[in-house]
Amino acid sequence: MNHLDVSTLTNTQRSIGLWAAAVLYALARDEAAGRRNPRLTEPNLDTWERFRGHLTSVDFVSLLCEDAAVLHRVPFDPKSVGGDLRLDRLPEALVDGWLRAIDSLQLTGHGADYILEQAKRLGLPTRLARSDLHVVKAHQKVLELPGTGGQLAYHLVTSQKEVVLQDNFTIACGSWQELTLAGAVALELGAPHSDFAVRVDATSLKDSEHPLRRRSFDFVVGLHPDKGGLHHVEDQLAIWFPSAKFLLV
Repeated sequence: MNHLDVSTLTNTQRSIGLWAAAVLYALARDEAAGRRNPRLTEPNLDTWERFRGHLTSVDFVSLLCEDAAVLHRVPFDPKSVGGDLRLDRLPEALVDGWLRAIDSLQLTGHGADYILEQAKRLGLPTRLARSDLHVVKAHQKVLELPGTGGQLAYHLVTSQKEVVLQDNFTIACGSWQELTLAGAVALELGAPHSDFAVRVDATSLKDSEHPLRRRSFDFVVGLHPDKGGLHHVEDQLAIWFPSAKFLLV
């Protein structure tokens, strides 16, 4: 059960709240996994309480994001993620409640369930035929098309031993929600950075000079048109990426 509730937020605050809740959850799991010092998950937030002075819980979250963005611009730097994600617009009382609720989160649960939960929070498609994906070898490169935010890359990395997220995958994201999820995937898999997650306007791929069109991929994977995907192999992808194999799930 996830207690980072955003139901009380106004429409103008909702996007900020969804992003902030997602990155807090990602940070808490990263701390629980031992990949960063416990700040958010420290008992009673002792260190923060000692030096906070007049700072608020919103300031605390801002500092955590600023620190985490040094290595993972996505999802922690609002400017890199996009959208009008200003933490100072969140009610302090709400963030106070979130900090108290951290212990109630599933911080050591199954990773696939966690990524699914984050995808649902962010309003992204989750009914994907992951088992239909190709076997990827260590030397091969995979492009994940906009629409799924790294869910397919996560499945491939966790189900196959030879591939590494930051080495084998490029995750193209069409929205701040997709970038946020891709960043959560990066943290969950212990990737040292999230530079493989890139913002892409889906229509811009029509441009033959687009940076992704100029790269060579062995596989291109993405969301099936029947589930909301924007691309069809026959009329688009085979022309855009002639050397790749395609699978839309």
